[in-house]
Amino acid sequence: MAVIISWRGLFNAGLISHGHAMLSPLIEPRQLALLLLPLALSACGPTSTRAPAPLPPPPAPPPAPVLSGDWRDWPITPGTWRYVPGAPVSSARYGEADAAQFVVRCDAATRRVTLMRSGSASEFTITTSNRKARFQAGHVEEQGRAMTAVILNATDAFLDDMVFSRGRIAVEAPGLPGLAIPAWAEPARAVEDCRK
Repeated sequence: MAVIISWRGLFNAGLISHGHAMLSPLIEPRQLALLLLPLALSACGPTSTRAPAPLPPPPAPPPAPVLSGDWRDWPITPGTWRYVPGAPVSSARYGEADAAQFVVRCDAATRRVTLMRSGSASEFTITTSNRKARFQAGHVEEQGRAMTAVILNATDAFLDDMVFSRGRIAVEAPGLPGLAIPAWAEPARAVEDCRK
């Protein structure tokens, strides 16, 4: 801790006069030195630093709304599609920033497409404008997040139903919030990577 003593501060305190920085007749130089000595010594001593108080935990997110009624009327799950090219693995990821809610991942070396949704469940159902399919699923980690996944052959006809669905698809799993995801071109690109 540094202690800075300015002439202005001494003047304001009435310890020196305005003229030629002369000492006030109220205090002698020796007395001034004795007054400033404890201040100077306190700056050299050890300082106690307390750890800052921990921040309160962030508020819990509001519970996901229970989606009911016709899946075509559900609000679109917040996020956007991003295509991530790669060899031999490419993917299409839907969600906000790095928090993917749904992933279509192609492994071109094995010609397999993995469909993943956020959260852990033993199964999930995908509804397209043409049909509904229920898949027994397993648990995987995707970029540090728990995901429920199923692996399909790249030639599985359901992938065509999914990428050509009119407007959106719905993804449901027991105990997890439903997802309404727009049917954009990115998933079709990832599927096509596995069919080349």
